[in-house]
Amino acid sequence: MSASSTVSSAAPATTAPRRRWGKTVLWLLLGLVVAAVVAVVFFLDPWLRRALERQVTKASNGRYELSIKELETSLWKRSATVRGVQLRTRAGAPADTAALPELRLDLGELRVSGVGLLAVLRRQVVPVDSVVADSAQVRLARLPATSGSGKPLYSRLPLGLPGLQLGFVALRRVRVRYGTLHRAKGQIEQATLQARDLLLSAAGAADTSRLGYARQVQVELGQVVARLPGHLMQLQRGTFSSESQQVLVGGLRLVPLQPVSAQRSPAARIDLDVSDARLLGLRAAALARGTLRADSLVLLGGRLAVTLPTVAPPPHKLLAAYLPRILVGGVRVAGAGVRVAGTKWAPAVHDIRLTGSGLHLSPQTYSAPGYLYYARAWTLQTGRAYAALNAPYYQLACEALRADTRRGLLALRMVRVAPTMTVAELARRKGHQTAHVTVRLPELNVQALDFAALLRQGNLQARQLELKGARIVTMSDGRFPVNPKNSIATPDAVGRLPFRVDVRQVRIQDAGIRMSYRSPRSAQAGVMGIQQFTGTLRNFSNDPRHMSAARPLTGEATGVLQKQSRARMVLRANLLDPNGRHTVQGSFTSTPLAALNPMVVPTRGIRFRSGQIQRIRFEMQLGRAQAQGTMWAEYRDLKLELLNKKNKPGVLHRIETSLANGIFLRDNNPRQPGQDLKTGQMASRRELRYSVFSLWRQGLVSGLLNSAGVPKPLAKKLSESE
Repeated sequence: MSASSTVSSAAPATTAPRRRWGKTVLWLLLGLVVAAVVAVVFFLDPWLRRALERQVTKASNGRYELSIKELETSLWKRSATVRGVQLRTRAGAPADTAALPELRLDLGELRVSGVGLLAVLRRQVVPVDSVVADSAQVRLARLPATSGSGKPLYSRLPLGLPGLQLGFVALRRVRVRYGTLHRAKGQIEQATLQARDLLLSAAGAADTSRLGYARQVQVELGQVVARLPGHLMQLQRGTFSSESQQVLVGGLRLVPLQPVSAQRSPAARIDLDVSDARLLGLRAAALARGTLRADSLVLLGGRLAVTLPTVAPPPHKLLAAYLPRILVGGVRVAGAGVRVAGTKWAPAVHDIRLTGSGLHLSPQTYSAPGYLYYARAWTLQTGRAYAALNAPYYQLACEALRADTRRGLLALRMVRVAPTMTVAELARRKGHQTAHVTVRLPELNVQALDFAALLRQGNLQARQLELKGARIVTMSDGRFPVNPKNSIATPDAVGRLPFRVDVRQVRIQDAGIRMSYRSPRSAQAGVMGIQQFTGTLRNFSNDPRHMSAARPLTGEATGVLQKQSRARMVLRANLLDPNGRHTVQGSFTSTPLAALNPMVVPTRGIRFRSGQIQRIRFEMQLGRAQAQGTMWAEYRDLKLELLNKKNKPGVLHRIETSLANGIFLRDNNPRQPGQDLKTGQMASRRELRYSVFSLWRQGLVSGLLNSAGVPKPLAKKLSESE
């Protein structure tokens, strides 16, 4: 056999073992892959579940304990699903973990999909398509004693990752409870949160267009209960959407733990019920910078009852800890009602319709020019409103109110002032005689009113104040002592007011006045009426820039006395004169003297049997000391009759009547046609406990008596008698 044949026959023998070895390696590699796949499928999930449980305990330094019932991963789909998650605060946790809150979490399911595994290996920002948590219950027993490290959330990610970019995040059917097992401080029965394009990184934190790292956020809440200082807050439903830029709230209720009362408390007590609230055009990203900026705030169907605190801080101070600045383009309130306790007025207002523009709630606009209650302008319309006046003696009410701060307009309709008790009970409660006043005013209009001066300093500054169709009834009971204090119904009292009054013109149209007085001598009250009273006052002011002797208050008025005589009066007064000096001029047209009997018979025991006034004219100067002046009274056929306490002429009174008519009284003035008219001297001492209107009456009485022939000293004494 040759050598060549030997070599050729040996070659196949060496090639076959190599092929068998290659197949063995291939099968071995394939077996390893299969084993790896089997390990991933059957052992990765349990290992990862245990690793997560251990990591939570380690990261929290033993504070928390995590339990996962089921975990499924899919490397092909880059997803993971976790079910039956329980997170508990471990009993006896180390003291250095007190910065972590005490909580309990039960999560039904958590699905994570589209995880960028390559970015994890490269330590880059990891993209994640979606994270969805469903059916979660959270109980937070108490907040941590400290705020923790204060590091931003993105700097505490696992594996040292620089960030996460989540396309979609959702928390569905979440129930939250804050507080102990037996006493909840806050509770949310149902909540849903959705966020899109959430960039949890340094770049996301620096992006001012994002809200909580997210480009879009939507929150839905249902059945929320929270304990606030002194109050319990309840919310039926609430929705927030950064995409539509709105917050919708329904069924908001704030209940004080102690009821609203008339006595002030250290902190405010607020009872609030709002059926529908809407915050539109909200710039949600600005909330992270402590600014609430929105286009409009709408409140519908609100009801508010509040007891004011002993010391009421401005609203911007109360909100400074939460929102240092609030900017809202417009505010609208409709169908609201407000009741305020803790003030002497105790107002209650129904059917409020309020709009405001340019609301800027901050310390800078609290008292800044151009702002009123933090807004550029307010308009207000209300239904019926009530308030106490000189409580508990009077009640003030009006059927409608309109106000426009930009135009300076204020209008009230059907204003009523009514006593809460009878004239005798009012005098008995006060311990002295007092006016029992009832007012019915169909219209009150104010033009060019300075609302800022009124609401901030209590000053009344306006161009015109107009009262239309007023009906005023006053009653007094002379059986009680006279008020020991000086009357404030006098011109100089206006100058001593602690606030500024400056009204360019006061107009009174078609008023009616009925005055009733019961004297000690008779149970029958004396009555006097003035109809069709119309008047104008100019420069009604206690501002030294406008009021002086050279620029006094001036005014004129007309009316019909006892439906018989038309009267006219002209007034001139320096309201800053400490002596209250002023002048009154006036006249009365023809009237029978018997028109005065309804007043003088029961109060003075005098009846005019006859007498006809042709015309009366007078000029009077008055002050804090006396009234003096001159009266020109033209009359004829004057006859008096003196009466007893039963308002009947007794025997002695008949004699006195004959003497008075025969000796003292002048029957006619002038006595004969063509003779000179006898003037009457008006002189009467001022009693400061009585109003200036009593002094006017005293002067008229003294002048009329002196014109009728009563000697001046006696006329003065009779005019001054109570």
